Formats: sequence, C-alpha cells, structure tokens
Amino acid sequence: MTTCASSSISISPSYRCSSECANCSPTRSTCRRGCPRQLVAERNGSNARGWRRTSCWRASTPRGTAARSRRSSSACSTICTRRRRVRPRKLHLEGFTCFADAVDIDFTSMDVFVICGPTGAGKTTLVDAMCYALYGRIPRHDGTSQLMSHNRDRMVVSLEFDAAGGRYRVLRSINVTRRSKRDGSEDVRRTTSPVQFERYVAAKDEWQPEEGRVREIDAEIERIVGLDFKGFTRCVLLPQGRFQEFLAGERADRRDVLTELLDIGIYEQIMRTANARAAGHAKEAEGIQRRLDEDYRDATAEALDACRAELEQTRPALDEARGRRDALVEGKGHAKRVMDARKRQRERELARDTKRAEVAEREREAETGQQQLAGLRAAVTEAERELAEIAYDPKAHAALSAALDRARDVDRKTKQLAAAKDVAANTSAADAAEAAVREREGERDAAAAALDQAAERREQVQRAEAAAHVRAGLKPGDVCPVCGGAVGKLPKDGKVDVKAAEKAVRDAETARKRADDAFHSARIVLERARQQMKQSAADVARISGELAAATAALKAALPRGLAADVAAIAAALEAQSAAEKHAAALRKAIADARMALAELEPRVAESDQKIAALKVESESLDAEARSAMADAESAKKALIKLAKTWEWTEALALIEAKKDPSTVFAKALGDGNADVDRLTAKLTALEERERHVETAIERAAELREELEALRARAELLRQLAHLLRADQFQEFVITEAMGILAAAATEHLQTLFPRFAIDVDGSEFLVVDHWQADQRRSARTLSGGETFVASLALALALSERLPELRSAAGAALESLFLDEGFGTLDPETLETVITALEGLRSEDRMVGIITHVPELARRIETRIEVIRSPSASSVQVVGAPG
Repeated sequence: MTTCASSSISISPSYRCSSECANCSPTRSTCRRGCPRQLVAERNGSNARGWRRTSCWRASTPRGTAARSRRSSSACSTICTRRRRVRPRKLHLEGFTCFADAVDIDFTSMDVFVICGPTGAGKTTLVDAMCYALYGRIPRHDGTSQLMSHNRDRMVVSLEFDAAGGRYRVLRSINVTRRSKRDGSEDVRRTTSPVQFERYVAAKDEWQPEEGRVREIDAEIERIVGLDFKGFTRCVLLPQGRFQEFLAGERADRRDVLTELLDIGIYEQIMRTANARAAGHAKEAEGIQRRLDEDYRDATAEALDACRAELEQTRPALDEARGRRDALVEGKGHAKRVMDARKRQRERELARDTKRAEVAEREREAETGQQQLAGLRAAVTEAERELAEIAYDPKAHAALSAALDRARDVDRKTKQLAAAKDVAANTSAADAAEAAVREREGERDAAAAALDQAAERREQVQRAEAAAHVRAGLKPGDVCPVCGGAVGKLPKDGKVDVKAAEKAVRDAETARKRADDAFHSARIVLERARQQMKQSAADVARISGELAAATAALKAALPRGLAADVAAIAAALEAQSAAEKHAAALRKAIADARMALAELEPRVAESDQKIAALKVESESLDAEARSAMADAESAKKALIKLAKTWEWTEALALIEAKKDPSTVFAKALGDGNADVDRLTAKLTALEERERHVETAIERAAELREELEALRARAELLRQLAHLLRADQFQEFVITEAMGILAAAATEHLQTLFPRFAIDVDGSEFLVVDHWQADQRRSARTLSGGETFVASLALALALSERLPELRSAAGAALESLFLDEGFGTLDPETLETVITALEGLRSEDRMVGIITHVPELARRIETRIEVIRSPSASSVQVVGAPG
C-alpha cells in the first residue's frame, strides 16, 4: 500500500492515484501535488476507478505477456530518477571480527563482482560491516560485544556512500580501556564513541559534519537511505536459495516469505490498534453519555423557564425590600436629627445658663476687686508714713558694726597676751627635761661598760676553748703546735660555755641600744622645751604690739559719746539693726502692695469687658438653643409623615414621648437589610443558575455532537478492524505484491534469459515460455539452471520493489549482495548463471556475489578475495577498473 503525497488517502499498489484524490486530475499526465509516478492518459477498461502508472517495457517483450503483466501490476519497471539511489563507495574497517588489521575497499568502479574465499574467512562480514556502519548493528548478532577483534583495543568501521543525490560518510567506533586492579586482574571497559556523520560539499571540496545526538543521526541516516534496518537487510543481502524456494516452493512457504519480507504483520497491528481505538472511543462515548445522564440531567428548557419565572417573582420583591430599607434609613436619619437637635438644644441651654451664672460671678468679683484696690492704696499710704518716722542712720549703723568688731578684737588679744605671759613664766618643763637627759646619759654609760665587760669575757672564753682544742691529743714532751717548744705539764681543762658568753654579749648590746635610744629621746624633749620657752617670749612681744594697734583702731572707729565697751557698742548696734529691719519690712510691704495694685487694677479694668463678652455669648447660645428646637420640630414632622406612611407606630410613640427610637429603627433596619441580602443572594443565585443552565444546555448539545462523532469514529474503526481481520485482504496484498515482483522479474529476464517471462496465477508463479508460443506453465517445470536464473531475476526485482512495497518513501537500491546458493549447480547450469550475472553489467547497478565456488570466482573479472590467516583476515581486490 502507498499514500498520495497530498491527501492522506490510502491507495493499493496497483494504482498510484485513486479517483478520490482531488490532486490527481484525469486530464493531466502527472499528479499536481507530488505523486512520484506518471499517469497514462488512457483508461483500463477492466479498471475504471483510477489511472495507472506508465510501464517501461522493452520492445522485445511479447504483447500478450506485457498485457498480462500490466493487468497484474501497473508498477514502473525502471528506476524513476526522482527516487533515492543508494550505492556504497568506500569501506574501511579495523578491529571488526576477523578483520583485526585495517582493510579498505573501493567500490566506486565495481558493477558485478564476487566476494570469494574459503568458508569462515569473513566474506559475509564485509556486508555486515556496511550494515553496522549504517545502523550500528548486524543481522547475525544482538549487540556489539562480539564484534571487536580479539585482543584489540579499538574497532572502527567507516562507510562512504551515495544516496538521495548526495555523498555521505559515516563512522562508528568502539574503544577499550584496560586498567589493572589491586588483585592483579584486569578491568576491561568498552566505550562506544559518538557516531560521526559527514556530508560531502562538492562546491567546497570538503566534508562537513552533521551535528546531532546518536538517535537523531541514526534517524537521519534511515531517512537518507530510505530503509530501516530490517528493510535494508531484506533488500540488500539476499539468500539465493530462499528465492528458489519462493519461486517454485509450496504456497504456504511462499506466503510466509512474503509475509516476512513485506511486513504484512503491520495490518494485524493496525487491526489491533483500530479495535483498541474503537474500544477507547466507545468507552469515551459511555463516559459522555453518563455525564449527560448525571451531570446534565437538568440542562433542559423546562428548567430554564422555571428559573426565569422565579427570577420574575424575585426582582419585584427585592425592589420592595430595598424601598422599605431605604425608608428605614431615611426615617432613622430623621430620628437622629430629632435626637441630635434636642440634644443640641439641651447643650446650648445648659451652656447659656452657665454663661449667665458666670456673668453674675464676674460682677461680684469686680465689686470685690474695687474694694481690694481701696484697701491696698490705704496700706501703702500708712507704710510710707511709718517709714518716714523711723530714726535709722546707715552710717552710724556701719560705724557701730566696725567698732563692735574692733572691740571684740581688743578683748581677744588681751586674753592672748595674758596666756602668753603665763607660758613664758613657767620653766618647770625645761628643768624636768634636763634632769631626764642627765639620768639617761648615766644609764647609757653603764650599758656601755656592761657591754665592754661581756665582750672581754667572750674573748676569754674563746681563747680558753681554742687552747683546749690545741691541747686535745697532746701529751708532755710533744712539740707545741703554737711555739714549737716541748710540751711540759698540761693544765687541767675547765668547763667552757661559749654560747652563754655570746648570749651575754648580745644582751649587753641590746641594753646599750635601748639606753642610747632613751638618751636621744630625752635630748629631743629638752630641745623642744627650750624652743617653746623662746617662742612664748616672742609671742608676748608680738601680741603686745597687736593689742596696742587694736586699741588705737577702736578709739578711731568708736562714735562720739560711746564708751569703749563691747556691751555698750553691741546695744547701740542692735538698736540700729532693729530700725533697719523695720524699715526694710515697710519698704517690702509698700512694694508688695504696689505690685498687687499693678496686677489688680488691669483685672478690674478688664472685668467689665469680660462681663460684656459673656453676655454676648449667653445671648448667642440662647439663639442656638431656639434654632435646635426648630430643627427638632422640622425633623419630627418629616419622621411623623414617614411613620404614618410605613405604619411605624412604636417609633412614632417614642418620638411623641421625646424618647430615642434608634433601637427600634436599628432592629427594623437590620431586618430590612437581612431581607435585602436574602433576596439579593437569591436573585444572584437564580441569575447564576440561569447562566449555568444556559451554559449546560449549550455544553450538553456539544457533548451530544461529540458523542455522535465518537460513536461514528468507533463504528468506522470497528469496520476497519473487521475488514483487516479478513484473510482475503492480506491475500489480496500478497497477490498484488506477487504481480509487481513478477512484472519486474520479467523485465530482468529480458536481459538475463529472454526466453522466459514470469506471470502470476492466483497464488502461484507461472513462467511464460516465448520459445513455446508463450506457453504458460508452472515454475516448478523449470530446470535447475532456469530456476536459478528465474529466482535471480525475482531477487533483483525484490531488491528494487521491496522498499516501495514496504513504504511509500522507498529508495532505489543500486547495490545488492547474493549470498551463496551456487554450490549445488551443475556445470551447464552454472555456465548459464554466470552468463546471466555478466549480463547485469548493462543495468547500471552493483551486484556482489558471495561465493566459494572457484569457477564462478574465475569467471567474474572483479573479485574481492578474502584471505584467511590465524591472526587476522585480509582482502585483495582483483580486476577492478582503475
């Protein structure tokens, strides 16, 4: 199957464009929107549903065979120039399986060649290397762990090829790192390097890398080649023996081969996908129906009409509640005006009465102030009179004060002179000090004598001890160690106490020191007594002079007629001080009175103005009280009018009783607000419900449309799955594919073996024998060589048409490899086959034949000889054009 490039309409292999494709005009020879096959301008009478592609049959083909072939398949037998052409150019491999060393093969000038060598040398490995370079894997192995040559640390495979009108180069490599472990073993790690993909730019004569991740580059290679891994291995590497079985084998075997090659299992996948999607759409439709039954049960016109009817009842009720609430707000305002005005009236009347009381108080204070002014003025006059009568002399007061000080100084110095004279006359202290000095001096001399005596005694004791020490060990007649003479009779040694002698000296020294200290202390006391006597004499002289001077000063300062007596002077000074205090008190009283007059006189003067202002304020407050009373009456009339209109009997009674009705209005207003809020919420909910019902009705309509669409799609998918489940469809695809392959194989037979053509009868291949008047017979009647040639033609046709049969975007493979199949041929058949293979050179394609048959290898001029050795295989290219 294929697809029109612009309409996504599936078309059978026999007809490129369907009459349903709007882009393929019956009057044009090509599709307007890119269908890659030309159309013929003549209709096939047996197939009036579409236009056929042109067939490029050779002139040597018999008319009847060509017609039958065209009926079986309308595929073009030549390679259209607009299809991708895939052909290898250069292959490089190193460290790849048996090719441990570097191998380079140039396919540029090769057309038909053989890859020969002994079994196991690595002939098929060269094709595997091309497959690995393009797809990163090979058909015969899973993974890459077994591809690297033994004991090699690097594997490199590079392939340069032509495809899609360009030249490309792809390189894949694996590197090995080895690291010794502590236990002596070796850690081997294989790292696959990123694939390198380059495009040759002829204008610059350079290779430019194609950037991208590994998966992106692999996808790009598949796009350029036009085949995935499975398609490439089925179209490029053809096991010849299997196509002999395909040509003349059993129907079931042929069907299995085509099913595998054409990947017909895709239709089963489509069937399962269609069933799964149909089930998914059905489940989604059930969910929508459930939502319609549950969530949109009330989304009806009746529900919408009921909601609108309730809205029509609610809006007037809300307007009435709002009018009642507004009247309550207005009435509450009037009541507040009444209460506020009455309160203001009371406040102004109270303030007016307060001002009037203050006026009376101010008037009383003004009268009292006048009386106080008169009293203060009289007090100032009396104090001034008394002050004028006081006999106070400031000079006399100052003179008396000075005289009193001098008199007291004369008395003090007189007493000091008497005391100084008493001290100077007393010599007992000096006499006692001289006697103490003489006594201390005798004690000191006695202590010095005792010390001398103790020292002399210590020296005697020390000499006695030394002599006793010298005599120790001597006997009469020995040499004296002191004088050198002979020792006579030795005296007896007495008891010597050296420590007692030394203690006596120390005690004597201590007594001597105490005696010296006592003597010096007595001398100091004596010296002080003598100095005090001298000072007393000087004090007498000095005080006598000071007393004379003080007496003279007193006489000079003493007022006339006053005795030089401290008591008399003090009495006179006290009289002057009392007069001074009385005068000061009078002057202060006068000043205070005048200050009080200065403060009181302005206040008394301002009192009249204040009284006048208070009277004005009192009159203004009285006017405001009357105005407030008028406002209260006006608001009361408005409130009474509203109360009668809305029947507020309780509030009206309170107003008449001059009581505050705010509590009544507050309660009524609260109820009114509650009614308004309740009705507003109800109106909002009804409006929201109206919108919700309208939206739900619209959404329900949309869901019903979606439900119908889902059910239609589910039914369509179920029908598609039912059609694909039938064996006739797959059988139809296989039959159509066999027709295409038979037509293409017939074209190749015109070059390889013109005697025969291949046709299809049901699910069997037939041969048309042109030598026997176009006799049609079973392919099983062919000889071995004829069967090989026919199957070779069929293999070539498959390599051409398989990409097209498997995908609409196929590639024209100019290269294929035939793997073995020649070893069982007899010499005559082999000769026929060789002749047929040599004839492939004229078809502008590259055909590689993998064989170990020597005769076939010798007959083909171009050979790639694979040489096997214990270390590594190598290749040698023979007969390739330069």
